[in-house]
Amino acid sequence: MKSDGYGAQGTVANGRDEPGETGEHAHHKRVLVADADDAARRMLVNLVESLGYEAIAARSLDEALEIARRSPPSAALIDIGAPLLEGLPMARRMRQFAGQSSLLLIALTGWGQPQYRDMALAAGYDVHLVKPVGVDQLGFLLSMTLA
Repeated sequence: MKSDGYGAQGTVANGRDEPGETGEHAHHKRVLVADADDAARRMLVNLVESLGYEAIAARSLDEALEIARRSPPSAALIDIGAPLLEGLPMARRMRQFAGQSSLLLIALTGWGQPQYRDMALAAGYDVHLVKPVGVDQLGFLLSMTLA
């Protein structure tokens, strides 16, 4: 079962019953996925879980902040909401909740222009990815930083 961060349980779409149930290579790291689009959020959660990480889904930036405040994740995939970029200030707030713990912050957007990447990095994100995110791309980032 997967959690929405508030304890509600749902069926995992990839057929596993428990997060991280990928055998002996499970990473046991929590990855927060924040995206207001239901289909995109489900796809990202399934992608994160298929890589062996525990995915915690948030439907909004406020929900993501509440989840991070209660239990900071190891990494967060945040849809920054281009072109309005309302997710940019999330980087600073997420880092406050993480304290001294390391936190990989990944900004997601459908916009690939260099100015969006520059703004995300300047706001405090570690990486800027353009949707759709590939399994190899995300797997590499998480494995290099959450090992």
